[in-house]
Amino acid sequence: MQIMADTRRKSTKRDSGARYADVPGIHAGKVRALFSTPDAFVSMCQIVREDETIGYMEPTFTQRKVLEAYENNQWIMVNKFRQAKITTVSVMLLLRDCMFLEGVKGLLIAERQDTAEDIFERILFAYQRLPDDVRMPLAPGRKAGATQMQFVHGGGIKVLTAGGRSPAIGRSIDRLVITEFGEAQWQKKAAINIFPTVNKRPNAKVVLESTPGRAGSHHEQMWQSSLEGNSRFTPVFLEWWRDDSCRIVANDLNFKPDEVEYQQRHKDMGLASLAFRQRALGTEFVGDARLFSSKYPSDPYDGWLGSTNPVMPADLLKPALAAAKPDPPMGMFNIFEIDKPLPDTAYLITADPAGFGSTGDKSALTVWDTSERKEVAFWEGREAPDRFSKRLERAQKRYNMALLAVESNATACIAILKENGAKNLLWTNRNHPGWYATNKRLQEAEALLVRMLRHEEITLRSRGLLHQLLNYDGSRKKRTKGLDRATHHFDRARTAVMAADILSRRHFVKGSTEIQLPRTPGQITIGDLDKHKAHQKQLGKSPFNPLPRDRSW
Repeated sequence: MQIMADTRRKSTKRDSGARYADVPGIHAGKVRALFSTPDAFVSMCQIVREDETIGYMEPTFTQRKVLEAYENNQWIMVNKFRQAKITTVSVMLLLRDCMFLEGVKGLLIAERQDTAEDIFERILFAYQRLPDDVRMPLAPGRKAGATQMQFVHGGGIKVLTAGGRSPAIGRSIDRLVITEFGEAQWQKKAAINIFPTVNKRPNAKVVLESTPGRAGSHHEQMWQSSLEGNSRFTPVFLEWWRDDSCRIVANDLNFKPDEVEYQQRHKDMGLASLAFRQRALGTEFVGDARLFSSKYPSDPYDGWLGSTNPVMPADLLKPALAAAKPDPPMGMFNIFEIDKPLPDTAYLITADPAGFGSTGDKSALTVWDTSERKEVAFWEGREAPDRFSKRLERAQKRYNMALLAVESNATACIAILKENGAKNLLWTNRNHPGWYATNKRLQEAEALLVRMLRHEEITLRSRGLLHQLLNYDGSRKKRTKGLDRATHHFDRARTAVMAADILSRRHFVKGSTEIQLPRTPGQITIGDLDKHKAHQKQLGKSPFNPLPRDRSW
């Protein structure tokens, strides 16, 4: 420690709060110049190119995008395409900050040992070829090892391999790079254990980079949160077609109409990029466009692999997702309200309850304006059926005693509602309370939802619902496991499917909040809805009755 103190002079504080390490033999002016532009330092670093030649880095368009994001933000989350070389540029920034900023400690986390070793070799290769007057000396008596290096001013770089488990960092760090986060099995544990440690450092910088992973994983949820502005992370999406490595000569290729349409949907995508996609689909991806998108996503919402056979049309859901607003804050009635209830408006609540237990499936509810056929409120979470039934009753009262449709396959919640004398409750038939999800009813309801989406007869407005529908496969089990081993439940997707079935069965009219049909108090059956719809159709056909103004069938 005394030797280290003797070799250092005073440090100069940067605007961010970090201090330049002022060390004998290191040219202070050149060091400051390496921080003057986002690409100044990386352009000085030498690498082994793909053709096995050695040369200076020449940042690509997409690499420059990451460099600028790193310069302007503390925490960035990069959604990249395969072989985008973002890891290389990220670790060069890690090297720069840990070399030149006093006491700054950096950490790189990789999933596999071979990956970690390869990345650290790149760091050492660049470090050893820096000019003498900017190559920071290592700490006295310390040599660069296979996984770490420590500089004379107290800072350093360490590489950790997770190996399928959440890495234990054991100390506060100032710079963190996690590569291919989407492939890690410890995503949720990292978020819980690692990021709070970094958060303690006010000037810390974090780079989390990966191709899209599995739908429903913690990685996807974090990405969604960043897109919605609810995260410390700034999202950075990289368009693969802007990279020269994703272009080939297209002179001898013919493109199908759907390929041309795909190209036209993406700004600045040329025929050379389309040719690259066609060639890739014909080789490693064997014609599977979804697999191609998982490695070369076409937009921030693309590439997350869930069901192999999604039911809902992505071409309709993605524009709605892009236009969707961030989730509203929790209201006083313990639901998220997009729109507050309006007088003389009939509402529908569709609910997918879970059973007892603190883990596993979630419960969900969605409130619909029946005249506009649009989502106006929602809630999702884990809670016992008795608590969820009370939440439903409060939401129903809030929205003009809405028609309450509860999936009855999980019987506890519907039994509690029935025992409590719930009003305006949907029954499958006179003997079966709730909306019973038979295979036939589910398939018919899913087809109805697709039709309503295509004809713009229903409006989905929340991002969580749209995300689930993009991967919804209609499975009655409704569970898929992400790489973090947590269950993903298509609960909100199921509420939309239920809504399509019910809204298509009855034509709700603005100004009426009750269904005027003889029935047992508190009981409305699907048969009642069908009779009402048939009656309304017959009135429309009669020459003595005018056609309803807002008829939609």
